Amino acid sequence: MPETINIRPAEAADLPFLWEMLFASMYTPEGEPPLSRDILARPEISKYLDDWGKEGDMAFIAVSSEGERLGSVTLRLFDPEHPGYGYVDENTPELGMAILPEHRGKGIGTLLMQRAFEELHAAGIPSVSLSVDPRNRAMKLYERFGFTEVGMSGTSVTMKAQVHRSGIQGAEEPIHKSNAGNKSMSQSAKRLDKEITKRVKLDYLLHLPEAYESEPETKWPLILFLHGSGERGSDVELVKVHGIPKIADQDPQFPFIAVSPQCPEDSFWAMEEDALMALLEEVEDHYRVDPKRIYLTGLSMGGYGAWQLAAMYPDKWAAVVPICGGMEPKYAEQIKDIPIWAFHGAKDDVVPLSESEQIVKALEEIGGNVKFTVYPDANHNSWTETYANKELYTWLLSHSLS
Repeated sequence: MPETINIRPAEAADLPFLWEMLFASMYTPEGEPPLSRDILARPEISKYLDDWGKEGDMAFIAVSSEGERLGSVTLRLFDPEHPGYGYVDENTPELGMAILPEHRGKGIGTLLMQRAFEELHAAGIPSVSLSVDPRNRAMKLYERFGFTEVGMSGTSVTMKAQVHRSGIQGAEEPIHKSNAGNKSMSQSAKRLDKEITKRVKLDYLLHLPEAYESEPETKWPLILFLHGSGERGSDVELVKVHGIPKIADQDPQFPFIAVSPQCPEDSFWAMEEDALMALLEEVEDHYRVDPKRIYLTGLSMGGYGAWQLAAMYPDKWAAVVPICGGMEPKYAEQIKDIPIWAFHGAKDDVVPLSESEQIVKALEEIGGNVKFTVYPDANHNSWTETYANKELYTWLLSHSLS
């Protein structure tokens, strides 16, 4: 084990690492093929970190004496409408922990769990839960901290523990007993008000309409395009394989400024929100963009990204076109006023049709401005027909911010 391991609270700059640890926490039995990173875009997985920083969220990072991040532990409350895999009740946070493979078996998990229990104690929280595959070696660690099986979710065990000061079972009595008249005085109300900075990097393709230079007074509509998982990496030319950048590459007259960033290899769009908005600001500062006609679209992983970015910045988009993506219905209220045209293939075996259906239904129920096209014979590729449809661009241009 390294000489010194520091367990510190997670900071805003740690969010990409927390996503990495979320992926690392997903157990794959020996001999089975590794999971695809696309799994992080699924709502049932991404819910563990989406909109991180909500009330009740806690996370801690294990850091070496050299400053290397080694692992993390997270704690998040869920509700019965949107439960996690280890959900017990809405007052019991669900714990998630992961350590980089090369640093496992060195006692780091014990330190992370210890800190989690200390913080739960300080917050007056009596119990904590988690979900774990019974074949996972981490079971022994969890049992040491007093976790016992209380149910099953699929093939995983749901476990729950009473919070102890030490965390280790048997080290002392549980903190929380049935003394109804006692009130914890371990907390005081505080507020963090601090400006932070973050460096972001994204490679991207930029298309300017052929008439851009000859019409110096014209402000142009802009489309931000988010590609799928197969185009991630460090070769930005890959982004031309599908969608808007492919069309712009073949048609110099394409009448939009098209911005097509490339997601880094080990990331996905939910982790790049700050970078995407910084990129958009950069393009608006340097090119003649009509701020009332900025559109957002994406396919597959980018479809999820389009839904997510729309919800995070609902006042930015004149219209949004998510293709074979999805989002949890609870976000419908945030985007109900945005004109949205969603597309999906009925036979999609990569991203199920239900992923689009649930958010579209939620929008329809609250009077959202949404259209939904389902291609009855299409599998995952529902984007080629969509982007080839001239009606799509007429529809986009019919919308502008007031």
